[in-house]
Amino acid sequence: MMQVQADIEYNKYDNFEFLKQGLGELYNQATLAERYYFTDPQSSMVKIRLFVELACHELGKHFKLRPPVHGELSNKIKMLQSSGCIESWVIEEMNALRHDGNRSVHMTEVNGEYIAKLSISRSRMQKHMNALYEIAHYVGRTILDTPSQCSYTWQEPMSCELTSFVTDALKGCKEASFYLANHFYSELLDMSKQTGESRAWSKDEYYNKQTDVSYWLEKTHRQGHPQSWLLFAKCYSNKLLQQQGNRDAKYCFKQALTTDEEGEAAFEFGAHLIKNEEPKLGINHIHQAAKKGYSKAMSFALSNAFSSDSEKEQWLACALEQRLPEAFTVDTLTKLEAYETEQTDESLKALRSAIVAGQARRAPAMAFFKSYIDITVYQTQDTDKSIQEMVDSYKCMPHYLDVELRLFKQIANEKQHFSLMREIYKEALRQSVSELEEADVKYRLAKLALDVAADKSKVRSGVKTPSPIPTLLTEAADAGHAEARIYINSPEGKAVLKKIGYTTLGNSHKSGVDKQKNKRKRKLARKMRRK
Repeated sequence: MMQVQADIEYNKYDNFEFLKQGLGELYNQATLAERYYFTDPQSSMVKIRLFVELACHELGKHFKLRPPVHGELSNKIKMLQSSGCIESWVIEEMNALRHDGNRSVHMTEVNGEYIAKLSISRSRMQKHMNALYEIAHYVGRTILDTPSQCSYTWQEPMSCELTSFVTDALKGCKEASFYLANHFYSELLDMSKQTGESRAWSKDEYYNKQTDVSYWLEKTHRQGHPQSWLLFAKCYSNKLLQQQGNRDAKYCFKQALTTDEEGEAAFEFGAHLIKNEEPKLGINHIHQAAKKGYSKAMSFALSNAFSSDSEKEQWLACALEQRLPEAFTVDTLTKLEAYETEQTDESLKALRSAIVAGQARRAPAMAFFKSYIDITVYQTQDTDKSIQEMVDSYKCMPHYLDVELRLFKQIANEKQHFSLMREIYKEALRQSVSELEEADVKYRLAKLALDVAADKSKVRSGVKTPSPIPTLLTEAADAGHAEARIYINSPEGKAVLKKIGYTTLGNSHKSGVDKQKNKRKRKLARKMRRK
């Protein structure tokens, strides 16, 4: 059994740190909600409800609502909604948290008996904490002007006073036992990923951690925690624990599936099967998890559909129904493609609606599409700002969406974005629909590389390109690119093709010493040929 330590293990990540300075009371209630998250979900919901109520007052004060928000919590939320100052999704999430928060502070009558205890599943609590986290970021951005993020995902707290969990677990609290088992599993998994010089543990430390996981997981299982089979399966799948007889990863996953209401077990089993070269069966299990609304499975299904160009409409509709944030990003791209295919008022209206819906759901990379539309459709005057917003939000783009060619074309004249151009060059080529469009990509990269090389010649540093600059220019011209043909026939272009004045990598000009050495080499070579 583990050695109980009296000290506190501090969290590496503070979910609500951005509220500390300026909204301290909101920060306190959020961290208390986290504190009770594992051992007392009902108390956690009370703190969540109180957070929502405090947020109503802070937002009302910020927007100077008259009269000030007052009355029951439902009335306070209605006042915020009536003001028109608060985004609709915030109102929806506040009402959802208010509903379960009310249940946590009221008794219920069952068969003539009054019951004050409220049972809330771990997955439901995770959704509530994610909603709380999103509202907290909205309040932070609105009042404190905190920066935006690609996505807003709450991380389960890792800080705890382990002795208090050990005490509760030994008294029979299966939630405390599961927390300890899951806590040590996460640490053991991190240790297993450390190899070579990055390994910061000894064999004895690894063995002790395995012992901790095994002890608390077996105890959790004996106490009848519904998640114990899944945790056993994950331990065996990642080869963290020795399998016990016939109780292997597959067996444990199948047991976990019998009580899998949220889809997590089906998703993890699918991932295990794919890892062990059973992709067809694995994908089927992940699709089952997606249909139950498990977000990781839904994200996988959406990625797989758009990567393989199969069943895209079906999975997009399913993901939108489940309100998966990235689904709104995907929907915006499909609406953009429809508009580019047929530019009508109806298709433009549908595109604008998709952008508004995506922004409301905090979908990743929505600024990319809004800025792109501002440049290409509305011909914004501030193109530099729009281009920078596209560049900044590109890092948040779901990896399976083909947007690189659009981005490439917008930054093709921006020397400060040359590194990004080079990075997305191959994807931009792949997304080109004609030989002439491929030629334009090659020509734009080569021309910008020459401009960058001209600036860098003063500091004697080279410019890297995927292929030599003369090759890019020649291939573009051979494909019929008009500008490339004009350029290579110009004096400057001929010099580039002869590699006079520019090179792909290295000094842009040969030094006088190098020229003299080359002259002597050529002279010596002519003498040798005469012999």
